[in-house]
Amino acid sequence: MKGRFPILVFAGLVWAVLLPGAALSTCNPTQRAESESAPGAEGGGEHLRLETERGPIHVWRPADYDPRTAGTLVYVHGYFTSVDQTWAEDHLAAQFEASGRNALFIAPQSPQSMEDQVPWTSLEALLRTVDRTLPFRLPRGPLVVVGHSGAFRTILYWLRDPRVRYVILLDGLYRGQREFRYWLCSSAGARSHRLVLVADETSQESDRFARRIPGTARRRSIPEKLPDFTPREIRAPLLYLRSQYEHVDIVSAGKVIPLVLKLTALKPLAGAQESLGEKTAAKSAGVER
Repeated sequence: MKGRFPILVFAGLVWAVLLPGAALSTCNPTQRAESESAPGAEGGGEHLRLETERGPIHVWRPADYDPRTAGTLVYVHGYFTSVDQTWAEDHLAAQFEASGRNALFIAPQSPQSMEDQVPWTSLEALLRTVDRTLPFRLPRGPLVVVGHSGAFRTILYWLRDPRVRYVILLDGLYRGQREFRYWLCSSAGARSHRLVLVADETSQESDRFARRIPGTARRRSIPEKLPDFTPREIRAPLLYLRSQYEHVDIVSAGKVIPLVLKLTALKPLAGAQESLGEKTAAKSAGVER
């Protein structure tokens, strides 16, 4: 797994200046949410940075967000970076906006190395913390989990949660193959589970894993747009994408995340511009217009 260059200014200091009260004690999350109730505009939407005892959580919702049909996307960063750093350097809000999905996007702190403990071993605890802190309710639509690199450690804990039906691993299948295989093939509700593997450094592990999953669909590279996927690829329980982008570029180049989010059951925003081919592909993924 490749490292990143250190940043000169820690993002938390920036938010402490931009959002007075952002660094308040975590003892009173309700009060803190009120002090941050004037979120900054990022990626054309609204952004909140929440301070918790387990690290910061970034929450973003798009400008055309509709709570009636919205889902939730939880993005877990990998090693050698923090959630503040990846939020800023990888322009996550802009990538979420580019996906055109009607969802509440949540990015918590996760381990930055093998030595770090997983701060959020319970997805329920994470969602409950966000729900308790935000000035609006969490949506009730589909829940999608996306993780890069070392995020697999956090996601392995979350596979026990029955709400987790769609997982996207961005070059993250370093370990846990047995657990992911059980979740995908044998666990309760396995018929509704889908896994997307995007692989660069993990191509050997991902290739071996894919051979053991019936009905796997493969692509030798990541296409540029949604209609390039076949209906079989979109519906497959496991979609294995060999990446032409390197490990860090998978999450930083802005080419992969917006595209793979369109493969999920998250509905499009009302104002999202979609071609006929994208609408047809979305129907294959089970997304109703």
